[in-house]
Amino acid sequence: MFAGAACVAQDPLSPFSTDPHATCMIQAQLIPYPPIREADVMWERRVWRVIDAKDPTNALLLSPSFNSEGCYGLFDIIRSGLMNEVSIVAYDPGPKGEDDHFEKPFGQGEVRVLLSSTVVGQGPQVTRYMLKEDWIFDKQRGVMEVRIIGLAPMIEILGEDGEVRGHQPLFWLYYPECRLLLSRWLAFVEMQDDVRKSYEAVFAQRRFTSSIVKVSNAMVRGIDTYRTGLDALLESEGVREQFLQAGFDLWNY
Repeated sequence: MFAGAACVAQDPLSPFSTDPHATCMIQAQLIPYPPIREADVMWERRVWRVIDAKDPTNALLLSPSFNSEGCYGLFDIIRSGLMNEVSIVAYDPGPKGEDDHFEKPFGQGEVRVLLSSTVVGQGPQVTRYMLKEDWIFDKQRGVMEVRIIGLAPMIEILGEDGEVRGHQPLFWLYYPECRLLLSRWLAFVEMQDDVRKSYEAVFAQRRFTSSIVKVSNAMVRGIDTYRTGLDALLESEGVREQFLQAGFDLWNY
């Protein structure tokens, strides 16, 4: 698998082809999540959503939203955390990509094999990300809190004709472990006040568009199992409206 990689001086699995420019790094304090007492949780749902990095509104996930040589996109930063810093852990998503319980960590050798399949021009690419998150209504503060639990880069599944047939998680990351890594990398600059924002801020401030694909309920069924195409999109938006309305209703309880 790595025979071709030996033909070039630069290791194709190295996250960075050049040393990251100093302007790409952020010295910011990571703000911890506000604590939520179990007794204050009035309403809770688990949600799975997919972010399409090819959507122009999500372009900064592929590369930072400014023209600065030496800066990198989200997946390169994840690769750095896995291979260089070893500050995060990749978890096996199972043969069907449906295991998101963070119970089976990959070893370093397994991670290297996984990442070798995503080298640009040598295999399917990461073009989507799945988020696993909890929506919690905290009655003490009167707010709907969204906590990201997991982040999964998704690779394209290609048919024999080379066309994309679907997407599947490459691995899962436990998001609380990723926050420190993501908080150090510049994603965009707030134009109004010239404030530098990290990739952690992209997720914390919901600076992305996405589609809800599954919501925890009694049946725990995915939206795409009973809706397709435009219907699935409308259904996911309907679920989102239900969440927001639930937060409003509970706040007035």
